[in-house]
Amino acid sequence: MSKKGLAIGVTVVALVGGIFTVSQMEKIPTGRVGVQYSLNGGVKDEVLNTGVNFVPPTIHVKEFTIGNEQLILSKDKREGSEGDDSFKVATSDDASIAISFQMSYRYNPETVVDTYKKFKGMDGEDIVEQRVKTVLKSKISEVTTNFSMMDIYSGNRSEINNKITEYLNKEFNDKYGIEVIDASIIDVHPDKKLKAAIDDRVKALQEKQQAEAEQEKIKVQKETEKMQAEADAQIAVTQAQAKAEKMRIEAQAEADANNLKSNSITPELIQMKEAEARLQHGWVTVQGADAVVTNEEK
Repeated sequence: MSKKGLAIGVTVVALVGGIFTVSQMEKIPTGRVGVQYSLNGGVKDEVLNTGVNFVPPTIHVKEFTIGNEQLILSKDKREGSEGDDSFKVATSDDASIAISFQMSYRYNPETVVDTYKKFKGMDGEDIVEQRVKTVLKSKISEVTTNFSMMDIYSGNRSEINNKITEYLNKEFNDKYGIEVIDASIIDVHPDKKLKAAIDDRVKALQEKQQAEAEQEKIKVQKETEKMQAEADAQIAVTQAQAKAEKMRIEAQAEADANNLKSNSITPELIQMKEAEARLQHGWVTVQGADAVVTNEEK
């Protein structure tokens, strides 16, 4: 069954204020609104909302979705396409690559009446099928021409998809009253020649990355060795300084001891030592800090 709502052909006759009125019932599905128009070209500003509505028999209704709808253009029928709906887009490096694409959208409920008037009686599905699809591919290419084939193929497509969503939302909101909620490349389908070229680029990129990794490893190793050598040199300097300081302290201590000993020898001490020696040994001469017994008699 088509997504379009069915106008239930039930005529209701009511007595209002003593006057018989005739209405027909229109049921609007969930997530849709109905634009009311007459065959003479008149369009009402008020839309019919979800549920059962009663309108005069002269009024007809065109439906527009205001809930999220999916548009899928895929190579694989299992993804929602009726056949192979994939299409090619251009890239910044002059390549052309086939993609599968999906878009979530809805009509802006605030402008849906203006959209109906602009497209002269077409309903929401007709606008998508006959207008949106015809420009969709070229609009996507206007975005993808800013990216390389490898950007699209690599799988890291979040930036590309964000740009596509932003661009289509602006373009389609202005022209068709359609809000694009999400748009994304869901798969890529390179032909054999392009696939071979991509494989060559991938291989070259991997080799480049490997070479850069090796160079970085060597660089890090050299920097590590340099840092170790500098650390070893600093340790050697520190040890030498410590040894020199130790020797200086020891020499200073010895000098201080000798100076203390020298300063302790006074004339009185020398006379006392001579006197002691004469008593014990006879004639002696005291020289310096130590008594030297010479046994000389004058």
